[in-house]
Amino acid sequence: MTNIETQLLNAGFTVRELAYLNRNINRYGSSLLEAVLELGKRFTIVVGITGAVALIFLALLFFAEHYNLVSGSISLFIVLIIAWFFQPPVITYKAWRYVVALQTSG
Repeated sequence: MTNIETQLLNAGFTVRELAYLNRNINRYGSSLLEAVLELGKRFTIVVGITGAVALIFLALLFFAEHYNLVSGSISLFIVLIIAWFFQPPVITYKAWRYVVALQTSG
């Protein structure tokens, strides 16, 4: 077990999640640290998308007609499903937490 794997285990990753990351790294190339940093960025992006969708939904609530509200809400929900589907949310959250801890520690 490498130093980065030990750090990730201490940061809350499970052995199964590390195996998942290592499989993807072996398949597509990269290093474990680069993969974790990229996953942390993805989490930030998806949270931003989720916030933007929430603001658009609020605008729909206040300014849209009833029939537009229903169709717009369904469309926004589909956007959220797609955004969260293309990344493992639990792993990206843990990666984001790890990246934030790295940045605050020095």
